[in-house]
Amino acid sequence: MSNLPYRHEPFDEEKFKFDPLAHATTVIQEQHRVIHDGMFFTTSGKNTGWTNGTTQEFLISPPAGCFPHIQAMLLSFGKGDIDFAAYEGPTITDNGTALPTRNVNRNSTNTPDLNLYASPTTTDDGELEYQLWVPPTATGAGQSANGITGVGQGSEWILKPETPWLVRLTNNSGSTIDWSYEFSWYELSYTGDGR
Repeated sequence: MSNLPYRHEPFDEEKFKFDPLAHATTVIQEQHRVIHDGMFFTTSGKNTGWTNGTTQEFLISPPAGCFPHIQAMLLSFGKGDIDFAAYEGPTITDNGTALPTRNVNRNSTNTPDLNLYASPTTTDDGELEYQLWVPPTATGAGQSANGITGVGQGSEWILKPETPWLVRLTNNSGSTIDWSYEFSWYELSYTGDGR
């Protein structure tokens, strides 16, 4: 990450707590602040034609020295029943396709250290750490197939460097559906250790 200047001295940290335009102490919430400081990133996409009984997988891969704070894994589905599972420490033989990432502060040139991929190849899932279930929709007679939005992991996760995560989604809806994802996170670099 190219987030400079790093603030190694207490004087620098004292100086940077003030908003240069308002000449007042910054009082915005942490997530808002890291967005302003160019340390908040996102990736998103839409997929169509996801067939019943198949999986979609993502690899989240923090390199050495990277402590990503995962804020949101938001998912929307054209129809439930979907299983969501996240595994720590999978064995990866192929990373898959790199996902494009964006800094949400469009005035910042900072880039993330975290690597995200779609469709990795694994030989071992690792340790199951988190599960969600998106319930079925349109199960009764005469009901329509309402979509489900806002599915997410619920709380912030701070990942360990050099410890990958596998996120697996399984379509059990009985239908071919469309769906979308958004992953958002920040990487602190005020002092260079990211924690």
